[in-house]
Amino acid sequence: MAIPRLRATANEHERMVHPNQIVYNKMEHVVRQMLDSEIGVPIKTVKSFLSKVPSVFTGADLISWLIKYIAEKEGDTKKWLDKDKEEKEIAEQDALHIAHLIASHGYLFQIDDHVLTVKNDGTFYRFQTPYFWPSNCWEPENTDYGTMQDQDYAVYLCKRTMQNKAHLELEDFEAENLAKLQKMFSRKWEFVFMQAEAQYKVDKKRDRLERQILDSQERAFWDVHRPVPGCVNTTEVDFRKLSRSGRPKYQHQTLNATASGSCSPYSTSAAAAHAAQSQPSTSNGGPSTSTAPPAPSTSSSSSGSFRNNYPHKPGLRRCTQVQDTLKQEIQQLNSRLAKNVLKTSKVIENYIGFYEHRRLFDPHIVMLGSQQDPFQSHTNPWTYDNVDLWTHDKITGDISTRRLQLWEDSFEELLSDNIGRDTLQKFLDKEYSGENLRFWWEVQKLRKCSCRMVPVLVTEIYNEFIDTNATSPVNVDCKVMEITEENLKNPNRWSFDEAADHIFCLMKNDSYQRFLRSDIYKDLLAQSRKKVNHLLDVVDRAESFEEGFETATRQQQIALVLISGRTAGKCIGPVPPRSARLPSIARRPYSNLPTVISSW
Repeated sequence: MAIPRLRATANEHERMVHPNQIVYNKMEHVVRQMLDSEIGVPIKTVKSFLSKVPSVFTGADLISWLIKYIAEKEGDTKKWLDKDKEEKEIAEQDALHIAHLIASHGYLFQIDDHVLTVKNDGTFYRFQTPYFWPSNCWEPENTDYGTMQDQDYAVYLCKRTMQNKAHLELEDFEAENLAKLQKMFSRKWEFVFMQAEAQYKVDKKRDRLERQILDSQERAFWDVHRPVPGCVNTTEVDFRKLSRSGRPKYQHQTLNATASGSCSPYSTSAAAAHAAQSQPSTSNGGPSTSTAPPAPSTSSSSSGSFRNNYPHKPGLRRCTQVQDTLKQEIQQLNSRLAKNVLKTSKVIENYIGFYEHRRLFDPHIVMLGSQQDPFQSHTNPWTYDNVDLWTHDKITGDISTRRLQLWEDSFEELLSDNIGRDTLQKFLDKEYSGENLRFWWEVQKLRKCSCRMVPVLVTEIYNEFIDTNATSPVNVDCKVMEITEENLKNPNRWSFDEAADHIFCLMKNDSYQRFLRSDIYKDLLAQSRKKVNHLLDVVDRAESFEEGFETATRQQQIALVLISGRTAGKCIGPVPPRSARLPSIARRPYSNLPTVISSW
């Protein structure tokens, strides 16, 4: 995935943001020791017939140096000749594995082939210039025409086509990439071509050996960042590393405070790499390890520190420095000291009160439609095959007592309900303050809209509610207006959060209380209670009728038992239980009792 590219003038705090920076630091520590003129890998210029190969070393020399380096780190004082065959094979495998990792990340490369591996033989390799190390060359963010590195890659491929050399001809996949980039940068392709032509003219003025080294280093850089299809791309970053939940986040005030002024855009061309080197190649042809950052540009502050490119809310960067983590912890502890401490008994009492107040609205505790339900709602549609609970208000146009009670319970419940929000909107329109709720709702939609709709909605909200000539201006104070104007300099989906929170508090403390005392809400509540009382009367009459029917049935059973006892000439025993009665007789009305007796 694309992550912010590191500037050449970035400090150590900004470099540590990359999730692979620890790996890069360890590799670069080893590479710097390899580049040491006294204890490092022997770098030489190989002479052949009518040609020279400058600044190279063999794979065998590299593996030998790594074996010695690993032995010193592990404290192995045993000489190489004294080791047995198995120990030598293990040491060679470890050294070869480390060499593969270093080569795959672009710290060294093979001059004859473009495979990012190392062989333990006489193959020639060359170190990459520190300017092209992966810790300095990150994938940039997207621009209107792709990425800045895509533009640099297009310049590099164009420059390759201008050189009539067999070893610089484009491969098949590079030709395809050039065609895609030409289509991507169609509107600015002339600028890309002019930039490539200017770099080509500068390269022609350099010494032949120096140009040969820079060409190979630049090509090795693109072999790492634009590898051959099918090869592993070591510059890819795992998304899980970028979103570790265990690290505290930076606050946006800290980001703005630590961000420095404007910076120059980073270039990956060979000309920039040559300009970044403070010294030319050493006497033995090895590249210089010291670098000089390019001169800062006078561009506008919009191209400033990449910290400013992060939105203020949410998705802030994670703390990767120890001092930042400690500052974050101190800030959290200070905020805890400012809070009021409650006893556990008081907290439990509050929880119990909240439970007793909200249990009536929980269908898992109080079953809908049961005798314990004070609102006499319809049955639970998830338990019974009945969706009247969802469709009753829409079909009849009435509002249930349960819903009205939820509105009175909290302002958040009122806003989360579509019917409640519409009812509140009608009330606010009558009081000529409906723009507050419309503004708050538009801000909520802005937070959840697609990225391409963010600039459109921000402009619409500003023109309708915030601007001095707005059609429906909202009532916000000067301080909130200043914060909103500052946020609109970098418009995003959270630009109006402060104003929306201010309007929300106004509606909750003022408009919501007046809504509960208004005639609109009282009429709805009276109508709903009247229907509930009517329903309760119907239920009571049905229960009384059922009790009377059971009493008559009981008397009928007693009469039947008496008649049967006299007919058989036996003593009358105890009255049989209710379960022993005859279902066919129990269901008959009690006007048929003489007919039943005569049949006996």
